Amino acid sequence: MDGVDGPPVVELGNVSKTTRLIGTWLSTNRLSIHQNETKKLPNKMPDSTVTILRPEVILFSPHLRKLVNESNGVFLSVRKIDSTNTGDVRSELLKHSKRYRSILRACIESLQDSRDSCLPETRESVENFLTIFYQVEWVWHLTEILYVDTLPGDVVLPQLLEWISFHFPSKEMAAAKILSRKTIGAELEHQNYWEAAIGCAMHGKLDLLRGLLALHSKADHPAFVAADGILKLMPVYNVYGGYSVNEFVVRWKHWQMDLMSNLNGKLFAVDGELEIVIKLISGHQETLCQLADHTDAWYELLAAKLLYNSPCCKQPELCRHVDSFSNIWYKDRSPSDKAILALMETNLSVAIKEIQSMGDNGWFAAHLVDLLYTCGRLSILDKDQLEVSSQLHESLILEYGSTLTSHHSLWQCGISYLTHCPTQGLARLEILLQSLPMGCEARVNKILDVARDNKLDHIVTSICKIQSTNSMKRGRLGNALAWALKAKDGGFVTYIADQFLKHYAEHGKLECKDLLENLGFCMMASDRLTFLGKYCEFHQMYGIGEFKEAASLLVSLLVSNLTPKYFWSILLLDAIPLLEAKEVIFSSGDCFELLRCVEAHGDSPKLKEELDTFRFAVARNLARALSLEGCQIEH
Repeated sequence: MDGVDGPPVVELGNVSKTTRLIGTWLSTNRLSIHQNETKKLPNKMPDSTVTILRPEVILFSPHLRKLVNESNGVFLSVRKIDSTNTGDVRSELLKHSKRYRSILRACIESLQDSRDSCLPETRESVENFLTIFYQVEWVWHLTEILYVDTLPGDVVLPQLLEWISFHFPSKEMAAAKILSRKTIGAELEHQNYWEAAIGCAMHGKLDLLRGLLALHSKADHPAFVAADGILKLMPVYNVYGGYSVNEFVVRWKHWQMDLMSNLNGKLFAVDGELEIVIKLISGHQETLCQLADHTDAWYELLAAKLLYNSPCCKQPELCRHVDSFSNIWYKDRSPSDKAILALMETNLSVAIKEIQSMGDNGWFAAHLVDLLYTCGRLSILDKDQLEVSSQLHESLILEYGSTLTSHHSLWQCGISYLTHCPTQGLARLEILLQSLPMGCEARVNKILDVARDNKLDHIVTSICKIQSTNSMKRGRLGNALAWALKAKDGGFVTYIADQFLKHYAEHGKLECKDLLENLGFCMMASDRLTFLGKYCEFHQMYGIGEFKEAASLLVSLLVSNLTPKYFWSILLLDAIPLLEAKEVIFSSGDCFELLRCVEAHGDSPKLKEELDTFRFAVARNLARALSLEGCQIEH
């Protein structure tokens, strides 16, 4: 990299023998690309084309603005949870996880509405957003089940079935539609009858399955009656059911033995489809694999296997059952599928890696990892088997926050993430604050508030000086002085105060008198500003007729050594109207001080023309003052 004093420059490679590509970082996520001639060829004009490269950030879409802002509120709420009380933390974090999912569901519903009403040219991007956040929501839901909302004893099947049913409802919806018709012989009227029945069996929706069998034209046949009885008596584990896992397993095995007895006796052979359903319920592995075409994802098969073979499966045992089904969709496996597989295998490092590939610009990884870290369920080891969970947690939040800061209206939201990164957040914030576009004054003040809140005083000074300089260039001296005072830079304040005085010396008019008359304690920021403020005060007194106070202030300015060299003549000339007033305003001591000053500084070209007038006025005032003071002594 070259360019120590400017943006870093990267040589990207040669385009031809005489040109090479040069890349220059413009900001954290923008790179400019242009050609650079390595040899000057005669009669050839240089190529001035510059291409700006930056990643697409879908979170900047107006469709996703609500998602970003509302999830930021949940993130900040998580920061307030008391991590010392372990029992309450898990329940609190479960509430926050559900709040995140609620925000996701609202976003998905909003995107669905937008898709139906948007123009054709934007429909494709909205559909892309829908695909991404559908996947984000169901992976989040599974993570919540496995790592946040764990049931007593770690039995995972009840929640896993709920997850499957929630995200793959098509078979149950088809079953409900068939049941709503209440037509005997439904298998003849509805082509998808058995597909719906198998789907309900896969998802453990046994009541729906019994309802479908009751509408079959052979519903009164002993085989269907027996099937209904088997389904009705099937034990379903409930952690709050009042009996232990061992007691449930005994009951379940007795039920399964009765089922296998009827199955082996060819009771259900009267209907091939019914026999397939009963074989599935019996836990027949080969039948389960044959029904893969009736499912949308391998985890539907997994849930069915657990339901009918290992209903009390605990989370650590999931990985034993996963491999046999996940390979069915191996060739078409998406990042979300890979993340689900890794979550079930308790391989969080792989899961997080896949989550980062889901195209949501880091929203999912940052918030989910933050939740897991706060919950105490994030355990990531590096290649040397060292714990790196806290570093991973911070890096994801840091990158997500940095992404948001590059947007003109989301930058404050992004900064709220950086301020919760204890190791690198402040350093990153320091860099980003200086690269933010300033824009209007209200925006600048918001940036300054952030810098002050994080004790980045040098950033405050730098921004204020830049604003002051810009105001100077636009001829707005009052604004420039106000920004210089905020910068608390005495030297810069002195420079701007000088500009006020020089403007007055040239044009005879004080700029921004309202500001100067209300400087208050800020007047002490520099000697030159003190002089400017007092001189403005002199004009104010003179303007309202307080001549003695104005004269006293003028003399104090003359003896204070605050007066810049170019301003002495102006002060002395200001004294002439007061010297010639009908009332004696200057005392004899004041007159002697004025004479001393004119001797010391009377060589100014401006004063030279009025020098005789000034001396005559001082002499006459001195005589009047001495006479008046003599009379006062006699009395």
